[in-house]
Amino acid sequence: MTRHEDLQRDRRRAGRAYSARFHLLDRQVVDQDENPVCKVDDLELEHDEDGRPYVTAVLVGPAALAPRLGGIPARWLAAVQRRLKVGNDDGPARLGIEYLTAIGAVLTISLPQNQAGVHALEDWTRENVIGRLPGAGHASG
Repeated sequence: MTRHEDLQRDRRRAGRAYSARFHLLDRQVVDQDENPVCKVDDLELEHDEDGRPYVTAVLVGPAALAPRLGGIPARWLAAVQRRLKVGNDDGPARLGIEYLTAIGAVLTISLPQNQAGVHALEDWTRENVIGRLPGAGHASG
């Protein structure tokens, strides 16, 4: 095991207590190559046999963020998400905690960005709207 792998493993230890507010919520999520994937908008929790909550997944996207906002911004965001959703799933995109490899200034997941499933609307827009514009295949950059 390399030194980098040791450090990554030590950053996320089973049983370690993290603060949802300070360590998880609103953190940038990156893939193994440090490419931005998304930001954490909410958490999925379950309870152990003693009733203590633990995180089972990070939730991302407008469907996860809207309930945290409250008020008019939440209703607006939820309405936009319902109208622009892709697929049949009404819920937020979910990244299982088993894919989280490091918790630090950013959260690192073991999934490549194209497999994370958090950009369905962006992918659909790129393929069905932007990709059909004249000259879209010849853009610089």
